[in-house]
This record gives sequence, structure tokens and C-alpha cells, in this order.
Amino acid sequence: MIAAVLLAYFAHRVYVETAAYSAYRAGALAPASAAVVEVSYASAEGGFGGNGTSQEVRFRLPSGDEGASLAREREAFLDVDEGQIVRVGMWHGHLVTVEGQYVRAPWTPGAALVFTLLPPTFVLMVLQLYRLWRLRKERPNSLIGDNSSGTYTVAAALLAFGTSLVASLVDGVPWVPVPAFVVSALGPLALFTLRENLERRAARRR
Repeated sequence: MIAAVLLAYFAHRVYVETAAYSAYRAGALAPASAAVVEVSYASAEGGFGGNGTSQEVRFRLPSGDEGASLAREREAFLDVDEGQIVRVGMWHGHLVTVEGQYVRAPWTPGAALVFTLLPPTFVLMVLQLYRLWRLRKERPNSLIGDNSSGTYTVAAALLAFGTSLVASLVDGVPWVPVPAFVVSALGPLALFTLRENLERRAARRR
């Protein structure tokens, strides 16, 4: 259950951030105009320019909805004023750039680190479902023999880390996370299936 909840939560968010960043790098964003509604600053240190200062800018998007950009580095602050009309780059209704500056935070670039959670979560969920199926179908003494869910989820996490690094080097290709997910999630499951079949065949021959 926990694995399913994590997968559902992270999958959509990672897809949006990864695809939006890829569209930005590929120059495939939809141009539009938006109005600056509010510009505000906050500082945990109690003074503008100190450590922890952040800038939040709210925009009225072409759809009539509002979007916001949040920057915590003063070098990345937007030079805009309330009421100003600015050029924005949109991806399927999501605000991605303002005057050419990437404003989606803090998931840049494409939530590569969060992506590493998805494959092991998927593997863990599949293995738990398999355990329940075997328990109901065969009621074995040991659900999956000597195989360990931890072994395959760790393998998926390591593969996900490697494939996400490769994916981050390929700019402008929104579908790159798809084969990365397939390799890192289905690879360990394929090895598990092969080992499980070999062990069950060997058990039948005894």
C-alpha cells in the first residue's frame, strides 16, 4: 500500500517536471503573455539581502489562473514590477519560463533525484503483490524461496540512479525518462522472474 501511494504521488510530479524541463531545453514551450500580480520578498534573517532571502512572484496566466515563481538565490530574482506584462513559456498549462528564465523550483533539472524513488517503489509493489498471489494460490512454506525483495529494490535504485544521470545529459528529449524507467524497473523484475522460474523447476525435479 505504501509503495502504491508513493508511486502515484511521485509519478505524475516527476513526469510534469521532467517533460517541462525537456521542453524548455528543446525550445518547445508555448509562448504567451502574463501579468505580474504581486512581487514579495521574505527573509529568515530579518533583512533583505541576508541569508535565506527569497523572492516570490505571482502571475495571472492567459487562462485566467495564477502561477508563481519562487527564487531563493538573489542572482536568480526576476526584475519585474507589479502590473507589468511579461513573456512567459508554458507547457500544457504549467508556467515554465518568465522572460526566458527558467522559474520552476525546486525540481530543476527535471526531478532526476526524485526519479530514483520510482523504480524501486514499483519493484517493491510488484514483489509484494506476487507474494500475496503465491500465498493465495500455492500456500508455500516460503513465499519466494531465498530471494529477497530488498535485493531487487536496491538493484532498481542503483539502475535508476545511473539511468537518471544518463537522462540528465540528454537535453530536449521528453521521452528519455520512459526507457530509463523501463530499464531500471523491469530489469530487476526480469532477473527475479528468471531466478524464480529456475528455482521452481529445480524443485520439481527433486
